[in-house]
Amino acid sequence: MNQSLVNNVASALKGFDIHSLNDISNSVLMNRVDSKFVVPAELLPDLLNGASRDYSLLNVGGHNQSEYLNVYFDTDNFSYYRMHHNGKLNRIKVRHRHYLSSNTAFLEIKFKSNKGRTIKTRREASLDANMAIQEHADFLADYGIAQPQKLLPKQIVRYQRICLSSEILGERVTLDSSACFVAPDTGCKVALDDVVIIELKQRRVDRQSPFYRLLRSLGIRSQSFSKYCGGVSLTTDNKVKTNRFRRDINKLAKISSSIRTMTQ
Repeated sequence: MNQSLVNNVASALKGFDIHSLNDISNSVLMNRVDSKFVVPAELLPDLLNGASRDYSLLNVGGHNQSEYLNVYFDTDNFSYYRMHHNGKLNRIKVRHRHYLSSNTAFLEIKFKSNKGRTIKTRREASLDANMAIQEHADFLADYGIAQPQKLLPKQIVRYQRICLSSEILGERVTLDSSACFVAPDTGCKVALDDVVIIELKQRRVDRQSPFYRLLRSLGIRSQSFSKYCGGVSLTTDNKVKTNRFRRDINKLAKISSSIRTMTQ
């Protein structure tokens, strides 16, 4: 984001009441339904200004934005990616998430059920992603992963997150900007400095939610987008099928100059 946009975002964040992690329980939502949206970064100040009345802003250690570093693990032949690509439900993703602002990390498993629900389970872990996989073999075994040594880092994603919550509504909104996707084996990198990836997390889909209505008023509709699968599609040439995600990438190209350049 350019400096003018960064300043406008900082100004918009000042309009929120703030909360800490200890202030939320109803909106934690480890078992939820996700609605995803991909929008131009220039809309972020308007979205924040429009949301400040109904949501509060997470502040951790004096920071209103947090930097995340995710390492996604998969088998050598991308079996978790392929499950998603083939539309299989009851699928999992394995990732190591490093909260760079607080220097803490968790090993996480995201399970997508055949009911369309996302269930996240996690354990606090070493900052070293590969070490975390080996140290928590029992945790992985609970999800049928009996040989963690076969899991390899397949995608690295770094981004800035703004997190909004409403305890009354039981909702959480994450707004991720400046995402950078890297293929660990080749170093191929794609940066999305002009895009914000939004997730609205709810117990059940409620399109009358204030944030849903705010997005609709700006002409924004939900679309599927997985950071892992999107990152693999963008950075892993010819190693996996990407046709199922091509429509998502084409939509992304309409708002991102870096993707538009790649697809021309």
